Amino acid sequence: AGVRGGDTVGIRLPRGRAAITALLATWRAGAAYLPLDPDHPRPRLEFMIADTGVRVVVADPAAEGAEWLAEGVAVVAPVVVGGPAARDLVCDPAWQAGPGDPAYVIHTSGSTGTPKGVVVPHRALAARIAWMRADYGITAADEVLQFASLSFDTHAEEVFPALTAGATLTVAGPGATLPDHLAAGAGDGLTVLDLPTPYWHQLADDLDAVDWPSGLRLLILGADQVQPTAVAAWRARFGDTVRLVNSYGPTETTIIATTAELGRADAVHRPPIGGPVGSTTLTVCDAAGRLMPYGAAGELLVGGAGVTLGYGGRPGATARAFVPDPYGPPGARRYRTGDLVRWRADGQLEFLGRIDDQVKVRGFRVEPGEVEAALLALEGVGGAAVIVREQALVAYVVAAAGSAPDAARELSPAGLRAALAARLPAHLVPNSVVVLDALPLTPNGKLDRRALPAPDRRPDLGGGYVAPRTDAEELVAEVWAEVLGLDRVGAADDFFDLGGHSLLATRVVARIRAATDLTVPLRTLFVHRTAEAFALAVEDLLLAEIEALTDEDAGRLLAAESAPRRNGTTTA
Repeated sequence: AGVRGGDTVGIRLPRGRAAITALLATWRAGAAYLPLDPDHPRPRLEFMIADTGVRVVVADPAAEGAEWLAEGVAVVAPVVVGGPAARDLVCDPAWQAGPGDPAYVIHTSGSTGTPKGVVVPHRALAARIAWMRADYGITAADEVLQFASLSFDTHAEEVFPALTAGATLTVAGPGATLPDHLAAGAGDGLTVLDLPTPYWHQLADDLDAVDWPSGLRLLILGADQVQPTAVAAWRARFGDTVRLVNSYGPTETTIIATTAELGRADAVHRPPIGGPVGSTTLTVCDAAGRLMPYGAAGELLVGGAGVTLGYGGRPGATARAFVPDPYGPPGARRYRTGDLVRWRADGQLEFLGRIDDQVKVRGFRVEPGEVEAALLALEGVGGAAVIVREQALVAYVVAAAGSAPDAARELSPAGLRAALAARLPAHLVPNSVVVLDALPLTPNGKLDRRALPAPDRRPDLGGGYVAPRTDAEELVAEVWAEVLGLDRVGAADDFFDLGGHSLLATRVVARIRAATDLTVPLRTLFVHRTAEAFALAVEDLLLAEIEALTDEDAGRLLAAESAPRRNGTTTA
């Protein structure tokens, strides 16, 4: 396709073997790769492609939403590895990537309203891979699950240490949850899992509901603060048989910068983020860049081999975030994380919060300014503020100046969320939108975030309440109400308009599985968003299983009809 050394190739493929092959093929051609999540809206992907200068995208031309790719870039369809077409291909690149050349580009949320592409060089990734293989003890005897989306740099922690060690890499299917994957029997040989901390917290609520691999020896956590109660539950279930590692690191420092071994003491006290990995250097400084003493809070600056090349095409933003490193060799830089930390007496770092407005929502890094800018770009919106409440984004909007006195009533929360969903990835779309006559201000004229009202537990979604009409709808409504903390859910209600999000969706499918022994793909809830539509989808899945039963299967089910289940229910 004409890819040359120094190019960046877009990879728009769902999680799977083809995607992993595309990453390696891109490197083989001397280029870097840019992950393009198939679930992200078109404007977001178009911006990332233009921002990175991508001319070639590896994608399935027949996939949903792929038709627009041909408008500005060449589309390369994935080739079946080992198939006749693959044997005809010859790869003899004239240019090989060097240690300082880009390996991949990952876009992060931007405070100015547009995402920033972090350019990660091969030398930084190679340093991380070498450390992970040694510290995590990855060998050819291991089986590692590839679970993260390629849009997040955690995928590199799963993929490349395993492949370079000769370990088995098991790729979870598109949209599959961890309980789904393990329940299918495909993960019994897994020895290493790498999970987002908020996702693990959800699983820790009921560890016995997950068919954990019998040979699991290492669980790596990351992306958010670990809760002691979850550590306590894990230790009560597994004791010391599974190594539990808490990792921390912004994308700008290549996946991780610190790790901490979580033991029994962390089941009582706030778990730390640990100490430096490999040759990483950590300094805690005040606003003027002066070192802070042990126990004092300050901003964390990260130096060493993992520091990336900066933000592609943004020299100003790069210069502000990547500053000279007085403790490193000539030309070395440190990354200003914006994270507030302190050194503990035991020599480990404790995370305290942020020095700016950036937040973590369910493990996702979010700049409220990016969401606010998207809201202000919508017709009729004159002011916007975005905050986090109970691990969910909440947006507050006011009508544009000069509008009619009752203009605020014309701003529909559901309509505003739909408009944002067409522009932003799902994790940046607020779970609730509150329309106000005016944003509350402090005496200084600044936004008074503490005065912003809490959203209604059951927002007015329009159309009135429609009671569940079938057994399936009643089951779904009951599960949704429990998970969302609502008194009631109607058949026409939208799960995400009620405040649902990806982590709560995981709890929904787990509850449905416990009640029916039916494995419902997580994506089903994202496609069938109302209680009525989701109940119909669940019924269709049940009918499909019934139609697939043999006479012998049916006989076994009838014989076990009244047998008690693990959760105390019986087979219907």
